[in-house]
Amino acid sequence: MEIADLQKFIVIAQQQSLQKAAQILDTSPSALSKSLKRLEGSLQVKLFDRVGKSLRLNEHGLMLQPRAVALTNLAEDTKTQLTQGSNAIKCVVAASSILQFKWASVLARQTNSNAHITLIFDTQYESNAVHKLLAGEVELAIVTGEVIKELPNDIHLTKLGELTMQIAMGQNHPMRKQKSICLTQLVQYPFAAPDTSPFCGEQRGIGCDGWLAPKVGRNIKWVVNDYAVLGQLVKSGLALAYLPDYIVREWQLYELPECSENLEYTEQVYLLSHKSAPAWLNQLLEDLRVG
Repeated sequence: MEIADLQKFIVIAQQQSLQKAAQILDTSPSALSKSLKRLEGSLQVKLFDRVGKSLRLNEHGLMLQPRAVALTNLAEDTKTQLTQGSNAIKCVVAASSILQFKWASVLARQTNSNAHITLIFDTQYESNAVHKLLAGEVELAIVTGEVIKELPNDIHLTKLGELTMQIAMGQNHPMRKQKSICLTQLVQYPFAAPDTSPFCGEQRGIGCDGWLAPKVGRNIKWVVNDYAVLGQLVKSGLALAYLPDYIVREWQLYELPECSENLEYTEQVYLLSHKSAPAWLNQLLEDLRVG
């Protein structure tokens, strides 16, 4: 197998089309077809099934895909080591914007002293972030604990921290003057909430912000999926919202007064990478664990 053929195979698998892959690789579909045939010839198996004009990975292709990523990572790592790390390194991180809000700066601080590493943040919901990582399109993915249950064995988990969802209000909200509140009082105040999950991107309807009291009907006055707009509604004192603790602190909002029910919940946050990641990436992960 040639490393160059494996690299082309990865892009073809991502795009599911010789035409689209050729545009990305700045080559011709016929050249890619020859590369693919050469790779299939060396392995003595077919890697794709044709579905109309598209290519779909078959069982052999699905088996090769993570190994191709591992082999190309090893080749790139070897090249970097032999050139004493003088080449520029691009590290693509896939994560939803609500997770980037905190952990983008964590990763940025960790790589700030390494002049060779450039971080590229790719805004993707969790399922897409994992898919891109498995396909070798990104080096890292940031996800919550909800999506790590069925990951393949070749994916490495580094715990970044946790987030706590809590009810937040602005300085001028009427509840700011109260020392405690019960649920029946709370639900009389209007909420702003998304109908699309800020983590997985699925349109699950009102309550997809993680609200843990489904039997308690909130007064949803505003349905907002843009968190910048949602934040302004909360800051103005008009709305309550269910937000991660780090957003509450950053936007200088206020937590709910003492309540008869605990409405907070905590979620673990992880950084995903391939176990076959190059040495520079493993060093970054080690530094994060130590830090």
